[in-house]
Amino acid sequence: MKSLKLLTQNSMFIIGGLISLFLAYITGTGTILDYIHFADPLNEMGFFMATASMGGMLLYCGFSKS
Repeated sequence: MKSLKLLTQNSMFIIGGLISLFLAYITGTGTILDYIHFADPLNEMGFFMATASMGGMLLYCGFSKS
């Protein structure tokens, strides 16, 4: 029961992590170029690394037992 309560409290971390990982996925496949135009491929790579690491960290925080 306590685990379910903790999961509902951390649900925004989990939702934010999933959205960030989705953004990283569509950046990696190139689909995001239909919506955002990057000035340089390095900007696209930086955006991918930022969203992927943020998604992983948010999911870690969402499922941690603290």
